[in-house]
Formats: sequence, C-alpha cells, structure tokens
Amino acid sequence: MKTYSDITIHHPFSSSVQKEKYLLSYNGQYYEASHAIVELVEELQRYEEEKAAIEAYVRKKEGKYTPEQVREVIEKFIDPIFRAVPKKRSFLYEKELFSAGAIDRFSDTFRFLFHKAYMMVVLVGMLALDTWFFFTTSDLLLFNNKVNIYMVAGLLVFMFASSFFHELGHASACKYFGVRHGGIGFGLYLNFPVLYTDVTEVWKLNRAQRCVVNLAGVYFQSYWLIALLVAFLITGNDILRYLILIMNLGFVMTLNPFFKFDGYWIASDLLGVPNLRQRSLELLSYLYRLVRRKPIDKKPYLLQIRPLEKYGLLAYSVVVNAFMGFYFCYVIPMFLYRFVQTFPDAVNELILYLSNRMVPPFALLRNISMQLIFLALIGYLVYRTITSFTKRYAKKQ
Repeated sequence: MKTYSDITIHHPFSSSVQKEKYLLSYNGQYYEASHAIVELVEELQRYEEEKAAIEAYVRKKEGKYTPEQVREVIEKFIDPIFRAVPKKRSFLYEKELFSAGAIDRFSDTFRFLFHKAYMMVVLVGMLALDTWFFFTTSDLLLFNNKVNIYMVAGLLVFMFASSFFHELGHASACKYFGVRHGGIGFGLYLNFPVLYTDVTEVWKLNRAQRCVVNLAGVYFQSYWLIALLVAFLITGNDILRYLILIMNLGFVMTLNPFFKFDGYWIASDLLGVPNLRQRSLELLSYLYRLVRRKPIDKKPYLLQIRPLEKYGLLAYSVVVNAFMGFYFCYVIPMFLYRFVQTFPDAVNELILYLSNRMVPPFALLRNISMQLIFLALIGYLVYRTITSFTKRYAKKQ
C-alpha cells in the first residue's frame, strides 16, 4: 500500500538546471522533482484520502487544473516511486565486506581530517612531493629487483590495504558533512575488480560538498603517498619507487571521468548533472530523433541547464561516448585477437618447462594468469549483458 507520508521532501536539490528542483527520497532512493510536484506531494501528505487531497490542490491552484489532470500527474510522476525496484549499482557483481556499523568508529574518529586547512596542506604537500619525484628521479621506469612470488603477494596486500583506506576516506567525509554512509564492499565494474562505499545520502549535500566526498578517497591515500615519497627521498629504495608509481597510476584510473569511478562523480557534480552517463546517451538519442524527424516526447537534460554547464555536458558527451566506443570496439577486440595469437604459444612453453621438470619463469606465469583473468572478466561481462537483455525482453512479452 502506498503511503505518501513515507516520501521525504528535502531542501532544493543542488544541480545546474535553470528551474529549481527538489530532492525526494523513498525507500532509500532519491528523485528530482519540480516545485509543482513537491506542492502536490505536500497536499497528499496532509490528507488521509487521496480524493480530498486532490480537491484541496485544485482549490489551491484556483481551478487551473481539473481533478482528472491532477490524477494523471500522480499516476505519471508520483506513483512510480512506490513501484520502483531498488536500483543496483553499476556492478556486474557486488558483495558487502564490512557493514556500516563496522566502520562507524573509524569514520567518526577521522572525520576531522576534512577541515579545509588539513586538506589544503596535505594535498598541496602531496602534489609538491609527487612533482619533485617525477622531475628528479632518474631511470624512473627501470627496475633492478627480481620479481618473485613474495613481492607479488606483498604488492597485492599493499593495493588492497590502500584501496580499503581509500574507501574509509569516502565514509569519513560523509560523517564530516553530517550524512550517513553505508558499508564497504567488493564489486566487478565492467571487467575491473573494485572496492566501493555506499554513499547514497550524499545527494542531500550541495555540489561542492559532494565533490569533497568524491575526492575523499584520493585525499586519504595521499597520506600513504606522502609517507612513501618521504621514505624514497631518504632511502632511494627501488621498491618504494615502484609503489609510488602504482599509486599514481591508481589515481589516474580513479580520477578518469569515463568509467564510474570517483572522477565520473566529480565530473557529475562539477557540471551539476546527476546520472551523467545517462544524460550523455540521452543527447545522442535526441539528436538521432531530430535528424530522423521522429517525435520527441522528452526534452533532453542538456536543454534544461545553464549555458556554462551546457557546454560542459556537450563536450563530455562527445568525449566519453568516443572513449567508450574505442574501449568496446578496439581495446577488447584487440585483446581477444592477441589472446588467440599468443596464448597457445605461451601454454606450449609452460608445458615444455613442466615436462622437463623446470620451474617456469615468473613472467610467463604472470602473462598467462593475467590473460586468463581478463578473459574471464570479459566473459562474465558478456554473460551478464545477455542475461540483462533477456530479462528485459521477457518483461515486454
């Protein structure tokens, strides 16, 4: 049974649309709504019977709308809220590893680190040390240490610990701004294994605050990076140089705006455009219908926002769709082509080593295992995509 009183109306939603929007929440999900819809929801919450609420709304609007028109608006814009299935994240697979309660103590203790003074000192210091590292380190990509299984195991532990600390940063930033965070979990995004933190309630914050929460993971990792840079400055250790490069590569991956990592959400909040990826696809659909002279039933988000953000969304739409086309139409097919060309030879070489009772080179084992993992992730991506399309098709029947 739908209960309008269960819908929570929040303050005006911080976005770049020209007409003011409000934030509604129900059952853990958030929705944009116009001022007119909010007024109607408020009337529905004042009365026990829907009919009485509609009559009161019609009187309030001095007969501008008929009861039938108001009923149509309710059916189109408000009733779907009660039928909405909880949205899944953008993951092919997800599993919570630590509950919100398990990390509450940490996030409560370290939320003070998001004071502006602390953040400025740490980020400026990290950028200065990192710049010094790249401009002054000789033989930056040359490594003399032999890679063995212990080093690989240590590297994996380091990467997991660093990523976990990254997620604790998001949780602590939520606490600093007074909103709740969820748990920390593991997921598969496209063919990338990732950790994630449930920060759904950040939609209650303004755009600048949401940007801080999105940047919080990299900010927390900056403490690790500063420690590594200082240690490298003192010792010049080759392994430390390797870890610093890995962390910088992780920052590049995390802050890129093409995949739904932190950089994507930062771009979304800088532009003031929620569901940024969907809005970029929406523009392509609108242009296609315009060229084909097909009926357009919905005005694209691009035409509803302020001029500066409009150009930003247009540029993002062009670049991100070109990149995703490149990734799916070139990167993945090229990997599959090279896999077919080189993998059988690598397996034959492995068999030769084993048949002669010789230990295979670590590089050979690494190449074979990484190719198999990447292939398995692509296979899982294809499987979930086909399953999703099959379910959608079955619902339409």
